[in-house]
Amino acid sequence: MSNIRKTFNFREGVQVDDETLVVKGDRVGVGTTSPDESLDVRGNAKVIGIITANNLEISGVSTFTQVSIGSTITFDSTSGVITASSYRGDGSTLSNLPTSQWTDVNTGVGVTPIYVNGNVGVGTTNPENGFQVGGNPSNGVGVGFNTLGGVVASGVITATTFSGNLAGNVTGDLTGTASNATQAASATVATNAQGLTGTPDITVRNINSAGIGTIATLGVTDFTTPTLKGHSTIRSIHGSTLTLTVTVAAKTSAHRYNGQGGSNAFLIDGIQAPFLTLTPGRAYRFDLSDGTTATHPFRFYYDADRTTEYTTGVTAVGTQGSAGAYREILVSDTTPTVLHYGCQTHALMGNGFQTNSNVLDTEHNSTVRGTMTATSFVGPLTGNVTGNLTGNSNGTHTGAVTGNVTGNLTGGVTGNLVGIITSTVASIGVATGTSLGIGTNVANADIQIHDATGASSIVIGKNSAVADNNLQIRYGGGASAFSDSEALDIINHGDGNFNYFITGISSFVWHRGNANPLMALSSTGSLGIGITQPQHKLSVDGTSKITGVATFTNAVFIDGVLTVQDATISNLTGNVTGNIKSVGISTIQDLESTSIGIGLTASGNKFTVNNNVAERFFINNGGNVGVRTSLITPNIELDVNGDARFAHGLVVGVTTGLCAVDFSNCVDIFADNASRAALSYMLPPKVSNAQRNSLSSRTGGAVPSGAIIYNTNTNKLQVWNGSSWNDCF
Repeated sequence: MSNIRKTFNFREGVQVDDETLVVKGDRVGVGTTSPDESLDVRGNAKVIGIITANNLEISGVSTFTQVSIGSTITFDSTSGVITASSYRGDGSTLSNLPTSQWTDVNTGVGVTPIYVNGNVGVGTTNPENGFQVGGNPSNGVGVGFNTLGGVVASGVITATTFSGNLAGNVTGDLTGTASNATQAASATVATNAQGLTGTPDITVRNINSAGIGTIATLGVTDFTTPTLKGHSTIRSIHGSTLTLTVTVAAKTSAHRYNGQGGSNAFLIDGIQAPFLTLTPGRAYRFDLSDGTTATHPFRFYYDADRTTEYTTGVTAVGTQGSAGAYREILVSDTTPTVLHYGCQTHALMGNGFQTNSNVLDTEHNSTVRGTMTATSFVGPLTGNVTGNLTGNSNGTHTGAVTGNVTGNLTGGVTGNLVGIITSTVASIGVATGTSLGIGTNVANADIQIHDATGASSIVIGKNSAVADNNLQIRYGGGASAFSDSEALDIINHGDGNFNYFITGISSFVWHRGNANPLMALSSTGSLGIGITQPQHKLSVDGTSKITGVATFTNAVFIDGVLTVQDATISNLTGNVTGNIKSVGISTIQDLESTSIGIGLTASGNKFTVNNNVAERFFINNGGNVGVRTSLITPNIELDVNGDARFAHGLVVGVTTGLCAVDFSNCVDIFADNASRAALSYMLPPKVSNAQRNSLSSRTGGAVPSGAIIYNTNTNKLQVWNGSSWNDCF
């Protein structure tokens, strides 16, 4: 091995040859002695596998078949299509984009008629008629023109004349002559009946007469059936049943809960979710036969949030959404004053109703504004009581009590007690309470003492003065140097000892947080620093520093790593078992070791550098050398898994080389107690004609002139002269 050039530099790493492989600190260089990055390769590099990098910078042209950015952006080189979920920025060069819904149908004839596919809205973004001004007139907020010529108006229509048949109800004053009213089956409203002839049916809601009115015959029918026109009150005579028709439609701005809960609403007699007033002694039947109610179960509840259904006096008949289905409620004097109607499945479709009963529902939340006076209150009282409470209160009180409490208090008190309690008691115990707070309204512990402006403390002792023969537990700072605003102090103000007692096998343990043991003193007198279960009289887990003289009267046993910094060891006698790690420069004059590893733990070889096989250099126990490999081929003393370079020459034999490559003395080699003369020959590469014709230089060019091969087809040695292969014999 003496004729193999090698360099071992332990100062800042490892260097193999001049520039082949350099490990310098945390940098590795291939083909350079001054690597600039963690890995610096000067030359070609080949990677078989996936390259993962945080940033990839390419200075030249790169060709990709397809590029994907995330899961939404794709660049396809074959089709030239860029796919994304949306595009933003300057679109001035884009083509084939729609510009308007308006179309000119008579271009070039002197007029510009245009049309639009769909409805046109003025003052609305959701026109429901062919031409609509404002909101939907069906909801009472606009004017609409349909495609058949019909006009629907929510307000007053004013015109000079009206020509043609008038169908439907007329609400308001009719001035003029209704010449053909005799042909109608009925005239629903005729404020001015002049001009009416024949026997038309006239329905009159209110008769206002300033003088004497004489009516020969007056017939009145359906006196008990009101018409619901947005009015909040429904009245009927005692013992009667009033039927109300229920349908379902989309919510509008007229709904009390528009924009909340479900998107649909219950309509009562065509009015969207009115607030109703029901009278005790009457039955109200809600007709649910309309098909729109099939998927919206109609129910009565104590509250708008449908927490509890109300079923007293409620009768359900049939399948909702089918003919004959209804739900009926009988209102009595015991019916809760306020109830709600709504959908069992969808929130806030209905509204509330008032029953005018005489009972305040105490089983559910009720609000009383003003003063409530009663001879007695029976049952649980939940909520705040403000003012003086005089008399006996039996039971449990939950909530705050503000004011004076005079008398005996028996039982538990839950909530805040503000004021001074003066009493003589033998003992105070908290049997059912969860916490006690002093200086705070809300205790976050079993007992909490709080003082936001200063220190909080507990004093136990013999004298009234805190610092006189007492024990003080204090948080928040004191007069000493280490007692700051976040310090905990335990102070014995007397002259006695501060004693710690344990009676079992437990230990005294100091912690920082839940997972950081600081110090422990076991019941056997062993002190541990950094551990909780010391096995010796003094056990230290971590770095220790002794600034004075440390004297050991017996042997020192180090079970771990010994690090000596800025010290000189004149003579280290004995065996060192384990690893010797050096961060800086280490100079060792005489080192004996069974195994040396640089950049890895002991591997079983005499000398090994780098844990990565692709960067490894080692000398095995037989003296064989391996480069970039983990195994050495049998009968090979130098095994290089890669290219080898000899800067000055290659000599095989025992004499000084006579030229760059000298094999002339290989016949005289005597190794392993045997002559190697029988192996004194050289073999060129053996290739076939097909293999020869595919040969090239390493850079991909032509085969260099002077190349020598042995042709296995012709069994001849051949030389390449730059243009052809020539036989040597």
